[in-house]
Amino acid sequence: MRFTPAAILLATVFALSASSSMGMKAETAAGAAPTVSRLPAQMAAPQAAQWAARGAAAYDTGDYDTARNAYETALLLAPGDPNLYFALGKVARAEKRPGRAIKYFDDVLRLQPENQNAVLQEGLAMMDKGAIESARQTLVQLKTLCKTNCAVAEPLATAIAAGPPKIQTADAGGSGEKAEPVARP
Repeated sequence: MRFTPAAILLATVFALSASSSMGMKAETAAGAAPTVSRLPAQMAAPQAAQWAARGAAAYDTGDYDTARNAYETALLLAPGDPNLYFALGKVARAEKRPGRAIKYFDDVLRLQPENQNAVLQEGLAMMDKGAIESARQTLVQLKTLCKTNCAVAEPLATAIAAGPPKIQTADAGGSGEKAEPVARP
């Protein structure tokens, strides 16, 4: 009775260690370094491309919810693909979610630090959020990346020059008259 938990633990360890070696190639048994078969990742790439294509089609039609879902599914199938993070960032900007867009563009820059388009889009998302000083720093970073004749930075420079986004209030479209309170019974 006292040995039952220990026996169960040992049986579990042996079962897991035996099943974990099933995905290794045959040369591992000969003393070579263990290499795990990459077949599932290779099979997932075409599926990820199909989901990314669905996302692009949905984005082009303005169906951002479907586009986001398709890109997220593609990202599950191809984790670490900077193009998918970039596409998700563009969807987030289109959905007026600049904080989420900045996160996705940061993910692209983590994977590809020299990606000028990601730096540009991140700066534009910062402007959408109203973070002008951060957008200025991003503009400096972008100009540092492109070194000479930085045409990529023009949209961000224009957005910074235009100033923060206009915030629409509830009475912005009114005639300026105050509404009378309604008496409640």
